[in-house]
Amino acid sequence: MRKLTEQDLTAIIGTVHHGYTIKYARVKQGNFSDSDHYGIVLGIDEKEGCVTWQFHLDDDTPNLYWGHYIDSECDALVDYNARE
Repeated sequence: MRKLTEQDLTAIIGTVHHGYTIKYARVKQGNFSDSDHYGIVLGIDEKEGCVTWQFHLDDDTPNLYWGHYIDSECDALVDYNARE
């Protein structure tokens, strides 16, 4: 795995994963030496609500996992900003 770049984050925004359109993406926060190899995204599905996922890249393809499924976009944004 490699460090995430601004281009990686920009490339994932607007993509669709399991029906959720990725609206925000950032590098994961944390004190570990490889924290910058992971990211957090917020996705929105107009019918299903919102989700925040952790992700990393597998051969430049985002691998999203550990989802927090949330009903409101406001609450999802709080979760997105709080995830480390």
